[in-house]
Amino acid sequence: MNVIKTILTNGYIPMIPILIWNIIFTSKLPAAYNPTSFNSNIPLFLITLENIFRSIIFVLPLFMKIDISSNIGKKGFYVYIIGSIIYYVSWLMLIYAPNLLWSRSIFGFAAPAYTPIIWLIGISLMANSYYFKITYSKWHFLLPCILFAIFHITHSVFVYMRTN
Repeated sequence: MNVIKTILTNGYIPMIPILIWNIIFTSKLPAAYNPTSFNSNIPLFLITLENIFRSIIFVLPLFMKIDISSNIGKKGFYVYIIGSIIYYVSWLMLIYAPNLLWSRSIFGFAAPAYTPIIWLIGISLMANSYYFKITYSKWHFLLPCILFAIFHITHSVFVYMRTN
């Protein structure tokens, strides 16, 4: 039972639906989001920093424990659910309604880049400790998330400006 509880309270569990979504739907996004096209003519420093912080936010949760029984954990869970839904809807709009004014606007085009910050905040609030003897702070996870979002949004804006 302890092993199952340890697995179910691992901070990586909330990342799994996001990863599955990205694997399934990335190829369905409009052509500008194709990884080869999306990364074309983007400054190397921007791609490098974006990928460094992406790596941190996808590895750090492996070492975090989540607890959704506390008040802050429950709030984090709700933020995560709402943020995930907003993230998924931003993708679905681009996939199934690419000609809408919203989808063609910079706000719509960049939505998959800025909406992750919501579900990432949710994960930071659900987490309450590490598996090792360092006191957990929400900022350990939030700071790399914010930096990733800045670089990812900037990357998206470059692509939007190039394609429109």
